[in-house]
Amino acid sequence: MPKKTFFNLPIDKKQKIIDAAYDLFIENDYKDVNIRSIAKKAGISIGSFYQYFDDKDDLYLYLIAEIEKKVYDKYKKEAGRFLTDAIVIPVEKICTPKEIEFANTWDKAPTEVKVKFYFSEYAKEMNSIVWDELMELKESGRLIEGLDLEFVFHLYVTSMFNILMYFKEKNITDENERFQFKRKFYMEWFVNRIIKK
Repeated sequence: MPKKTFFNLPIDKKQKIIDAAYDLFIENDYKDVNIRSIAKKAGISIGSFYQYFDDKDDLYLYLIAEIEKKVYDKYKKEAGRFLTDAIVIPVEKICTPKEIEFANTWDKAPTEVKVKFYFSEYAKEMNSIVWDELMELKESGRLIEGLDLEFVFHLYVTSMFNILMYFKEKNITDENERFQFKRKFYMEWFVNRIIKK
């Protein structure tokens, strides 16, 4: 997670770092992007970079999480919920072209970076909207009795990682096919198994 010093930066300086990272990760393989190149493109020193982030993975994962949160927030605003609604909002109506291009680098990110994402605080923070919805479902009495919500949430988050690995293994690259696959899984298998009939 970014350090407090990053969040305290003026908006324009923060945006310059974000834009530099977007450009470098879009234009290069993940392994070819380094802190020196990020710092140079952003117009900061390497020492300053370490005042804002622990490492390259930290910056990259923060940016991926911010885009995902933007998508979740839009679904929450439009539908009132994310998990239990089948509406589809085209990503082009949510994200900028640069954000979409950057998000598309996720497929080529190393597996160990994805593991850091799905099995760390990033996943918990990014999926807070899902956690909130699970709590709302429980409080309204719509969930099956006796469910351990922390375990259900863990299954949700880790299943996203497993689906991503499945797509990689089966070379499923079409975004619409991926979306339909995930939506079907979450609506028919996940959600229908935790909500009372």
